[in-house]
Amino acid sequence: MLILKPALYILAALAISNLGQVVYASAIDSLKSPHLGVEKLDSQDNATSIKVNAAYLLQSPAAQDNSSAPDTYNIAQATTFPDIQNNWARSFIEALAARNVISGFPDGSFRPDALVTRAQFAAMISQAFPQTAQRQAIAFNDVPPSYWASEAIQAAYQSGFLAGYPNNVFLPEQNIPRAQALVSLASGLNLRANDVAILDTFQDAGDIPDFARNAIAAATENRLVVNYPNLASLSPNQIATRADVAAFIYQALVRSGTVPPLRTTDVATQYIVGEEPVTTPPTPAPIAPQEVAQLREQFRIEPPTLVDIIRPTVRGGGSTVGSPTAFGADWGDAFLGASFQARARNTNRSDGGVSFGFGLGDAQRTVGLEVAVSVVDLIGNTFEDGGVSFKLHRVLPNNFGVAVGVENATTWGSTDGGSSVYGVVSKIIPLRDDPTEPLSRLTLSLGLGGGRFRSESDVQAGNETVNVFGSIGLQALERVSLIADWTGQDLNLGASIVPFNIPLVVVLKM
Repeated sequence: MLILKPALYILAALAISNLGQVVYASAIDSLKSPHLGVEKLDSQDNATSIKVNAAYLLQSPAAQDNSSAPDTYNIAQATTFPDIQNNWARSFIEALAARNVISGFPDGSFRPDALVTRAQFAAMISQAFPQTAQRQAIAFNDVPPSYWASEAIQAAYQSGFLAGYPNNVFLPEQNIPRAQALVSLASGLNLRANDVAILDTFQDAGDIPDFARNAIAAATENRLVVNYPNLASLSPNQIATRADVAAFIYQALVRSGTVPPLRTTDVATQYIVGEEPVTTPPTPAPIAPQEVAQLREQFRIEPPTLVDIIRPTVRGGGSTVGSPTAFGADWGDAFLGASFQARARNTNRSDGGVSFGFGLGDAQRTVGLEVAVSVVDLIGNTFEDGGVSFKLHRVLPNNFGVAVGVENATTWGSTDGGSSVYGVVSKIIPLRDDPTEPLSRLTLSLGLGGGRFRSESDVQAGNETVNVFGSIGLQALERVSLIADWTGQDLNLGASIVPFNIPLVVVLKM
């Protein structure tokens, strides 16, 4: 007897399952019968009263204690699931899970590709659309009161979303096709089709059962239909998956005004039939060259002075051969120089000098300090004469620069002119927009100083006076500048050349 009783239950279950398949296959046309309520499912529209409550779980205590209830309806607190992160319906699923319309499995998964039974669909519907009853309850022969979804099935039936089969059969364990799911939602929301010709947008429109054509047309017009992966393929007789049902129900809630539509940028919207595609902005027409020139002139910004002023010798060489300018080295700058004279002043012999310098500070933001160490005697008493020089310099707007300095502030041996205090102002004048073109810019410097800048007669007489010095540098070619330099005692003419793609400058003077 202990063996016989479970066997009878199994045989009964198999019989009901087979009966359901036969009834579904043979009675599609009879589903139009008012007795089944399929055409009567479009009950009075209560969409405005729809609201989402707490998760629909096992309503009756008996059902809650039923250990045979599917895991699908055990409570799950998560609003996202690890197995939907790359799923096309992720946005629909997470939105419904956040409202407790649907839930996951005890292992934390959602199983978006799992098939949905009519009982499971009824539970989702009754949770998403807890409407008032539109018709009297009915006792389905295959849904006993102890069945885990009996109350959900009754709620879905009474609200007009679902109906049964002949002889008061519901077939709760039968998988629900996509067409039936869409018919249920369209009927429950009382949606009417304006033109069934909209079904022609589906390449498999001929597969839609006759009983479902009007309802699916209404669902399509109201954007309840979501087709993945092919927007034009409805697959009406394909069993609905959990992802399909989540998409359908969410779009139905959008139609009823309960939830907002997905953002148009959401990837899931590309599978909603009738959704307006995101339009890309038109490509602007090309602007004529003369208009480009006008715009450039209108919104012209002065080029950075840090490149054009602080490092004027990198492109086109220097602008002086003997007197200082207002531009100098900043933090991170260093330089090395060497010179040679066939006849040194007041002697009949040749001599040369070397210098090394570096920069501190920032002349563009605050002030820069250039420090230079010079040796003025290389032949004979080598390295016995020299000094250390300092120059404070500041870059000003419009390519101006100012500086004050002391040459040979501290010395060793004899430096001929001794210490020389000076002040100088410099200005770069752009002659062309492109600095690589010939005759592209002019650099002017004008200063006052004592020491070596005095006239030769004052030096010989020992008069502590000040004198004017200055220079003009014309960038004749990209790598060549022509220079005229007045030191206060001599007029020097020379050329500054940049022979390589490094800041190496060769200055020739007469």
